[in-house]
Amino acid sequence: MTVVAGAVRVPVARLARVRAGRVTIAPTSLAVWLAACAVACASPGTPPGGPPDRDPPKIVAITPDTQAVGVRATSVVFRFDEVVNERSTPKLGGAGSAAGMAGGGGSGGSGFSGAAMGGGEASLGVMFAISPSDGRERVRWRREAIEIEPRGGFRPNTTYRIALLPGLSDLRGNVQQEGATLLFSTGPALATATIDGVVFDWVAGKAAVAARVEAFAPTDTTFRWRTRADSSGRFVLPSLAPGRYLLRGWIDQNQNGTIDGREAFDSVTVPLSETTTRALYAFEHDTIGPRVESVDLVDSTGLRLKFDRAPATDWMPVATTVTLQRADSSSVPLGLAMPAARFDSLRTARAAASDTVEADTTAVDSVAPASRVAPVPPRAAIPPGRAAASAAAPRDTTPARPAPALDRPVPILGWVVPLEQPLPPGTYRLKVQQVRGLTGRVRDSEREIRVRPPAPKDSTAARPRRP
Repeated sequence: MTVVAGAVRVPVARLARVRAGRVTIAPTSLAVWLAACAVACASPGTPPGGPPDRDPPKIVAITPDTQAVGVRATSVVFRFDEVVNERSTPKLGGAGSAAGMAGGGGSGGSGFSGAAMGGGEASLGVMFAISPSDGRERVRWRREAIEIEPRGGFRPNTTYRIALLPGLSDLRGNVQQEGATLLFSTGPALATATIDGVVFDWVAGKAAVAARVEAFAPTDTTFRWRTRADSSGRFVLPSLAPGRYLLRGWIDQNQNGTIDGREAFDSVTVPLSETTTRALYAFEHDTIGPRVESVDLVDSTGLRLKFDRAPATDWMPVATTVTLQRADSSSVPLGLAMPAARFDSLRTARAAASDTVEADTTAVDSVAPASRVAPVPPRAAIPPGRAAASAAAPRDTTPARPAPALDRPVPILGWVVPLEQPLPPGTYRLKVQQVRGLTGRVRDSEREIRVRPPAPKDSTAARPRRP
């Protein structure tokens, strides 16, 4: 005979022994049996029996109500129809996700509030995007509920947006595909001012996908409204009160929610009354100017220069800026420097023109018969039913939203200095002076160039073989 404790079967012979006609339980074995029962009862696994559950957890109530004003609650509670998994992982998407609609939360590895907590709270904290926030919210798991409590309470006369991100799951692994957003105010009305715009990776000349954006009052830099840009670099910061804000966006390469060294960012002061649109041009704010990182010889016709950081868009090298010296310190005549892209396009155009001239001077063989053109096969007949269905199908007339365009020149990292004549073999020193960067810093740099003599031709290949 055995005693069943959850999924643990314990033989009775090992638990009991007979003494004078009585059955007694051994103390040690009894303790083992009770521990096994406790482990089996505490397991949150799938209970046996019943129909399989394939539905994700559903929200049954949120406290306080959305669109509520004058809220005096000390916490926000999301209630569900079943026990939720405290180890859920958010599914971060584009502008349509909850993160894009409500904005990010406080500091932490994910950039959302609650990442600085222990145990299950650390995992649940990344499931919520809280804006505004100082990054000190407590996110607690309550089995069928999740409670969010700011340390120090909600600030007065402030509109909050709290988004539950997609990805919350139950104990059976059923995952929510959509999130939810709560909007409420601790003041008498909801704030309606908005800052929107786009973040550009200025040096790359393109939109900064998923860039981080935040706004805060200059007098309180710890309390911030946060969001993420979508796949086109656009962002929206809604539910702001009128006032003066410092807006900044950055490309968070290590995804730690803060601006670190060598990460591109941009900032601007925004006076806000109703709705304001701003474009942010993120670039590395270096404390030193650009320097020449590499120099390559281009077919003996020019020197291709690449800078380690972007020069200012209005910087233009002149004859006294770029100099090339021989080993005896004498100067080599140089042409006027130009952007590498322009040099390459001119070079391609010259090559195409040369090919065209060569093709035009080729004699035409008038004896050869004219080439016959293959007849075009007739189109296959479309069945009447399919033709009618195709004609009746509606066309998508919704115009595609154009990608955001930069209204500033793109910084140029690569330049080409033309040579008036090919360089003989030898050692040269290139000097580039007074290169001004995007931050206004100026720097000089030098690089050594070695031109090697051409490799000798293999004369043995041209010799005739002896019979």
